[in-house]
Amino acid sequence: MKKSTFAIILLLLTAITAQAFERSDEAFKVFQFPPEHIPHIDGKTVDWDIVGEEYTYRTDQLDGTEGGYEDGIVKPEDLDISVKVGWVKGLNRLYFLYEAYDDYWDFGRFDVKRSYQNDIFEISLDADISGGQFIHNTQIEDPVENYFRFSGVHAQNYHIFTPPINQQWCMVWGGNPWIAWFPWAHQAYDYNFKPGEGGKLVLEFWVTPFDYAPHDGPERAVTSKLVEDQLIGLSWAVLDFDNGKKDGKGNSTLAGHRMSVQDASYLCAFRLMPIEKNLLPTMDSRFSFKIIDMDQRLVYFKDESIGNITKWTWHFGDGETSNEQNPIHKYDTSSFKHNVLLEVEGPDGASRFSRHREVLIK
Repeated sequence: MKKSTFAIILLLLTAITAQAFERSDEAFKVFQFPPEHIPHIDGKTVDWDIVGEEYTYRTDQLDGTEGGYEDGIVKPEDLDISVKVGWVKGLNRLYFLYEAYDDYWDFGRFDVKRSYQNDIFEISLDADISGGQFIHNTQIEDPVENYFRFSGVHAQNYHIFTPPINQQWCMVWGGNPWIAWFPWAHQAYDYNFKPGEGGKLVLEFWVTPFDYAPHDGPERAVTSKLVEDQLIGLSWAVLDFDNGKKDGKGNSTLAGHRMSVQDASYLCAFRLMPIEKNLLPTMDSRFSFKIIDMDQRLVYFKDESIGNITKWTWHFGDGETSNEQNPIHKYDTSSFKHNVLLEVEGPDGASRFSRHREVLIK
């Protein structure tokens, strides 16, 4: 087969299998935490104070139609929730803050045969938006083969107990329970109510999304790469049992479709946002480089500085300088390790950034 023909077929297959999101008229936002503000998982909310209202998803965005709520509306006096989702560039994790008031917290019963008998915050995640079934594959007739080869492998579902009692914090719906263990996930709770009482619960946690998460552990797993401005598939459901009543009041989803817990094509679109401007430094010098011709010893330097910059001064480590924003520099043969410094200036001040012995020219 010719490469051009193969490329066309691949493009057509990609178009056919592309994700079709629920609530396709909107893309929710995932807040980017700066490295100096990564949330500490302790069940406290103070680390999330910098997350604005536009990143906060509340009870009125839940659809309770399939849970038996009157007119599909979840009443805040019965259940009132707030969800925030965050990420950190370079860390392939999704951070969550789930705050909920419930008039009846159901978590006192334990039945090993029916692990769902607990109030639950359930998230479904498909970071590479591959879409499709991810719990039950109708093409695999053998349920054992389905469980170990398919269930939860390319997208993940977490049944998070709110709160857990004498059990693990989360039941993974799939054959890969290890994805809820540290160092692939971590969690903390804060609450002071007893089973059957009303009150507020705080759940803070992070999970690692996977493009491939096999049942036999992380050795062959493929972690999803989270990239700024990309879309991921995500939704959640809230299971509010109220004294064991699984029918009626008790099941609401962000996606508005119960299939979202097992078919990634029903998830919502969430965009991994850049850092908010008010959290960026006023002036910060940064740059990257790429060797574009080793034989001629040519290196391209790219300015990635932040701020209102009017002047650039490059020091290439060989005695040469430049005032271009993105210069190409030719090195001689006297040395192969170079220290490069970029100084930037503007009305808000000045900043410098250096990379020591990183530009290596043979």
